Amino acid sequence: MLVIHANGPLNTVLGKLNHHYFGWVEDAQGFVFMSGLVIGLVYGGRYLSKNYHVMHKAIWARIRTIYSHQIALILIFLLSAIAFKIFAVSVPTVLEPYTSQPLLFTTFAALLVTGSKHMGILPMYIFFMMATPFALKLIKQERSAVYATLIVAMWAIAQTRLSDQLVIIAERMLVEAGHEINLGIFFNILGWQALFFGGVWIGFQMAAKKLNTAFLMRSEMRIVFFIAFGLFIFFGIYDRIVFDQWLGLEFSQKILSETDRGNFSVIYPVTFIVDLFIVVWLLGPGAEDRNPWIRRLAQGLHRFVTFRPFVFLGQHSLQVFSAHIVIVYVLEIIYQDGPPSELTGAMVICTSLALLFGVAWLHSLSVKRQKLLKAARPNVENA
Repeated sequence: MLVIHANGPLNTVLGKLNHHYFGWVEDAQGFVFMSGLVIGLVYGGRYLSKNYHVMHKAIWARIRTIYSHQIALILIFLLSAIAFKIFAVSVPTVLEPYTSQPLLFTTFAALLVTGSKHMGILPMYIFFMMATPFALKLIKQERSAVYATLIVAMWAIAQTRLSDQLVIIAERMLVEAGHEINLGIFFNILGWQALFFGGVWIGFQMAAKKLNTAFLMRSEMRIVFFIAFGLFIFFGIYDRIVFDQWLGLEFSQKILSETDRGNFSVIYPVTFIVDLFIVVWLLGPGAEDRNPWIRRLAQGLHRFVTFRPFVFLGQHSLQVFSAHIVIVYVLEIIYQDGPPSELTGAMVICTSLALLFGVAWLHSLSVKRQKLLKAARPNVENA
């Protein structure tokens, strides 16, 4: 996610060597799905081992932590915008929302109904977490048919784009009142919830040790894998056809007008399911496939997903995500007037990634220190 967002102002070749430029499955989809899976695994496990009240309390504690990061980021950017307004000739474009309507924009951002650039994930995540206790209760009651129907129903409502029109109407009303401001967090939560709560269901089944993947071992699943892999290649090339305008501007504009990432339109869940199946099959039956090339591919994927530095980042995902937002804003400000040289841009990307590991390391030290203090507290009280 950092590489993709940072490459906006940097525009380097290195920054384009990632999944974002080949296929319709991007960083945000993986982030939202994996977040749901972990939530289902962790809080579903807590629900199963303890009770609903304990689970509910723990989820709201997590919501408060996430919200504190959102508020902290808003305040950092607000104060930065004010500083530019006072001490500089102009305010950087990325910070302009905080100075054009400072009080109103900051208030709406705090209420999670708007956000500046790249600031949509955390509000969406908070809304999903609010609904998670209800979702876990449905799953525990084994009402998966109702659960799945609700997911599909909400996704279908998102495809009507009525929520987009409601946002436009609200913005027009604000303009008429003398307040020109953009509303919305980019992501339509009714569409994107399908990823999160799909992940929650899987995570809960894992926590309950009920996730049955035996069907993947059937021989026909190997054929399905080849079909899915073919689709992966096809959609990757189709991505370039559309975004690089290989068939002309008119064709690309037509396709993009019918393809809405914000609403999570059809091509996005379809390609995500395709990619998810490929990954799951390779990590399962693919590891022992009779074809040596498939085995090597499976082994490479296994090494990638278990690569300790990546796992370390994942253990501190909230802090890393917040840090990546700050880094990207700094880059947006520094390179507002144009990207640096290819070499400089590549070095900046590598340095930015190193900074993320630094943030994760500092947070890990903080967690260890808190654990030591907590362990020492009973001893002090007993003394």
